[in-house]
Amino acid sequence: MIVCSLIVVSVWNLKDYQARIEERQTLQWFKGKFKDSMNYAYLNREEVKVVVDSKYLQFSNGKSQIKRNLPKTLTLNSGHQVFRISRSGETAPRTVIFESTLTNKKYEYTIQMGWGEIVEKT
Repeated sequence: MIVCSLIVVSVWNLKDYQARIEERQTLQWFKGKFKDSMNYAYLNREEVKVVVDSKYLQFSNGKSQIKRNLPKTLTLNSGHQVFRISRSGETAPRTVIFESTLTNKKYEYTIQMGWGEIVEKT
């Protein structure tokens, strides 16, 4: 009985750990991909479209598209958003807010006007 209890607790903790890692990787991916897209748009003089949806994140330009599904434990609080990074590498200001049902934390990303620096608040 004790062994079974230890196994169940270990498996539960492992799933929780994996979900936390998946959340962290997704948020880091979003922030990194946004910065990469700003640089790409500026250097290649090509517009980038960004879609932030309740189920996925997507970055696309004239040549490629990359999409990542949100983990089940991460929800979008700021609503569906579609915005563009101009060929000069600029974008309008906006805020993207995710909330973790696992940790009950809010992750707020503020995109500044103009050169579009992305600032993370947790």
